[in-house]
Amino acid sequence: MKRHIFVSTCEFSGDMHGEVLVQELQKRLPEARFTGIGGRRMAAAGVQLLYDSTAKSTIGFFEALRNLRRLKKLVGEIVAFWEKDRPDVVIWLDSGGFNLVLAKEAKRMGIPVVCMFSPSAWAYGEDRARKLAERVRLLLAVLPFESDFYRKFGVNVVSVGHPLIDRVQSRMSPLEYRAKLGLDPERKLVALLPGSRRQEVARLLPVMLETITGLNDASLQLVLPVATSIDRDWLESILSQYPVKVTVTGGDVYELMAAADAAIIASGTATLEAAIIGVPMVIIYRVSGLSYFIYKRLESPERRVVRPWIGLPNLIAGASVVPEVLQKDLTPENVRAALQTMLYDPEVNLRIRRALQQVREKIGPPGVMTRVAGLIADLIENG
Repeated sequence: MKRHIFVSTCEFSGDMHGEVLVQELQKRLPEARFTGIGGRRMAAAGVQLLYDSTAKSTIGFFEALRNLRRLKKLVGEIVAFWEKDRPDVVIWLDSGGFNLVLAKEAKRMGIPVVCMFSPSAWAYGEDRARKLAERVRLLLAVLPFESDFYRKFGVNVVSVGHPLIDRVQSRMSPLEYRAKLGLDPERKLVALLPGSRRQEVARLLPVMLETITGLNDASLQLVLPVATSIDRDWLESILSQYPVKVTVTGGDVYELMAAADAAIIASGTATLEAAIIGVPMVIIYRVSGLSYFIYKRLESPERRVVRPWIGLPNLIAGASVVPEVLQKDLTPENVRAALQTMLYDPEVNLRIRRALQQVREKIGPPGVMTRVAGLIADLIENG
């Protein structure tokens, strides 16, 4: 019997993980066909896309509201598609707000839902956890503390580890990477990663550049890998406004992280990638004032006490392993103070690297997507 698998993601990182998951499922279920919403990576893996969701990804509650009507329309179109071509399973990767609604429709139609990269119910209260228990057949936990939380609400959850553990590795030595870019092997290198969305870069890159300008260290080497979603000319126009030289690259992010002495990184997937490689970092972030107000209103009291961080390395460690500079505190002066210590004090730099090694060990052994594909195939074949 030819199985029909629907995969849903609205983020660039989800598209990346979805590609690998589809490839692993194809090994287990070679006759299966795949439909869904995602991006070019999933399409390349053989997924028939109903919609390229990564082209319009957004952040923040206020920012997402602008797309609410479009998202409701998309849910309706997907349900209509399911009614004509019913999938055997719906796999939901990230984008909790949208996919939680989609999961409700799937549950109503009797279609089992598997969730990977859950919607941070551990951060924003119990309501989402209860909805997950009602709507999701199986939750695949990628963070070590998620399983215990969700089980309290009756969610069927299996801890699988984070798939970045299999993906994140440098293909060349730090010296080879520096030579490739024409960088001095003796001078300090700082990686700047302001995010993959235009609105992130617009908010965060100027702070990064003002931070470096204030260090007044002409020997520093700066490298910024530009995401494919960002217009390079627009990026260069921002860089031209500051008296610092920045080398802009189109790839080799993991090689950059491995070669860097320190990094300034927008909160998100890149911070976990940096933690796996082991580069000391300052995590920064800022959303609109209204979005932040809503976040804080929704934030659970338990989260504020037990896990008061937003950066994945700190959340996984359960401790402040790397500094976070957020919202109203996000000033060049504050970022500079955090960066200086790890950049110029060898003992601090080494201490952070050792702590990040422990974070790496906590996110599970390799082979994550192989394990995930096995669990999903078993669910399809055996219910």
